[in-house]
Amino acid sequence: MEKLKYRADIDGLRAVAVIGVLLFHAGLSFSGGFIGVDIFFVISGFLITSLILKAQSEDRFSMRVFLGRRIRRLMPAALLMTTVTLVTGYWLLIPGDYDKLAESAIAQMALVSNHYFANSMDYFAGPAELVPLLHTWSLAVEEQFYLVFPLILILCRNVSRKRLCIIICSLAAVSMAVNLWAVHTYPTEAFFILPTRAWEMLLGAIILFIPELKKTLRKTAEIGSLTAITAIVAFFFLYNQQMDFPGLAALWPCLATAALLYFNKNGNSRTSVSRFLSMPALTYMGKISYSLYLWHWPIIVYLRYTNHLELDLQTSLLGITLSLIAGIASYHLIENPFRLRRLLPSQKRLVLASTSFSLMIMGTGAGISENDGLPKRWNSQITELLATAEAPIHYIKDSIWDPEYDRLPPIGISQPIADRPKILVWGDSHSLVVAELCHELAKRHQLTGFVAARGGTVPMFRSYRVFDRENTMIWNNGVMNFIQRHDITHVIMAARWSDNIEGNATGLRKYLITDDNTNEYGPHASRQVFKTNIHQTLEQLGDWGIKVWIMEQVPLQHHDPIYESVISIQREEAIPRGVSLEEHTNRQQSVRAILRNIDLPNVTVFDPAPAFFTADGHARYMENNTLYYVDDNHLSKSGAKLFLKPHLEKIFESIQP
Repeated sequence: MEKLKYRADIDGLRAVAVIGVLLFHAGLSFSGGFIGVDIFFVISGFLITSLILKAQSEDRFSMRVFLGRRIRRLMPAALLMTTVTLVTGYWLLIPGDYDKLAESAIAQMALVSNHYFANSMDYFAGPAELVPLLHTWSLAVEEQFYLVFPLILILCRNVSRKRLCIIICSLAAVSMAVNLWAVHTYPTEAFFILPTRAWEMLLGAIILFIPELKKTLRKTAEIGSLTAITAIVAFFFLYNQQMDFPGLAALWPCLATAALLYFNKNGNSRTSVSRFLSMPALTYMGKISYSLYLWHWPIIVYLRYTNHLELDLQTSLLGITLSLIAGIASYHLIENPFRLRRLLPSQKRLVLASTSFSLMIMGTGAGISENDGLPKRWNSQITELLATAEAPIHYIKDSIWDPEYDRLPPIGISQPIADRPKILVWGDSHSLVVAELCHELAKRHQLTGFVAARGGTVPMFRSYRVFDRENTMIWNNGVMNFIQRHDITHVIMAARWSDNIEGNATGLRKYLITDDNTNEYGPHASRQVFKTNIHQTLEQLGDWGIKVWIMEQVPLQHHDPIYESVISIQREEAIPRGVSLEEHTNRQQSVRAILRNIDLPNVTVFDPAPAFFTADGHARYMENNTLYYVDDNHLSKSGAKLFLKPHLEKIFESIQP
């Protein structure tokens, strides 16, 4: 299959995209640098469609040859990067993180890493900036597109050019519609999966069906190109992670990219922007952009990992330097030799070698994952410490219909005793350790109860996060019905309250709650929603004669205490201090103002936080080789026993029949 006519400006545009991504990930300005991935998507759609249509017009397109070229172009460098990342992780990553790395490596080899991350970015997954193969999601999206889109073009090979354009435009419109719907309903999935991203690559394909500008319209091309490149640079600075993305926000940088490709499509009429993008320094950066993209993220993650999870200026600059070195080496020593058939010129041998290497990585990843991230890599003190990081996740439920169908996990004694109180522990993932302790206490006091725990779901009716409205409403309404049906007499609530009215600690607004009566969206509106609906929920429970205890939030730590503790022990350093009392108090100020002003006879609010803080005003998260947290905000069983059990014992003593 012959090559397309080379366009240096496209390599220059690739350089712009990868520079945006690199600076964004290194934390050096470019708050919207993540749109570099969207630029890559549009370019890929344009080039791949150009290649296939040209081959079809000459009656020489072969799916086998096409996929073979993709394997030769993409696989060798990706296989090496994954191998080096896994080996490096053996020496650097704590077991939980190494386990996740192994799983993501398996997913990458299976070309489904985007689906893996869409399904695994949950409350116990850890921060995204510490996942070394997270960037492979975009490679998976492109690879899936390469598998599906050529088949569509093959099926449409006898269709007229006009009808083919209509088909591609229709597919792009459907993908965009799914994107606009999913970005509010399933935001994580919308970011990662092909159906919500395909329109970006299809937009690149659509350019080929638009008639070229006449040479007499050179001024139009100049103005259009200048406007497009200006818009892209502006988006690098104007966009940020708090936006709903991809959504409608992704359309504008994609249109700007498409405009650049279109206005410079006629090689005989190059614009000043095209000449700028064709500068040797930019075209070289564009040529190494794939290898640079492959290597930059694991390098930055590991530098962050070895620098107490922080990226200061010196570390960021080191990350960029190492990324450039790795990208250049990978391009010249791996990517180019394979692409030019200097290494493994036989396609059959290349496919066999790539498949074997992929299977070897998958097998290695499976072994690492099956052995929980190989904790025995560390000394006995660390191994014993890690064994204390237990969380009772078995109480979490997957189906939103479980409360309605009486499938909530029981606690306490197996058979209820007549006329004795019945308890319900209700909350988000923070209620899991509460439920475990309540199970022990209920057994001791010969009581029965249930657990209604759903991650990220505030325990009150009518309120929901925008992307989870239907599921939340079904769950919480089901819990209220369950309470009535089962004659619950006492409810204990626990949640990460502040996320729902302040936003996530990283500033993400998608965690804010709203309701059907609220049109505004923001922390102020969410506080009012919380104040109104928690009060109405508690009033309703009071009308049913139910006593309610509300547990305020445990201190949120700056970083993962497991990581901090393990690294400190490994380096023979003092264990870093936890979050300060002042910081915790400031973050809980709005929540406390609402909860502590609830004046209802059936409601008691208690705060476990004071016990966490020592005389120096900082929280404890590890003592006597025992971890009190399993991540930066969830308590371990040991932590719950130390900090929460005294409060819960008082509750159970007060509800004795």
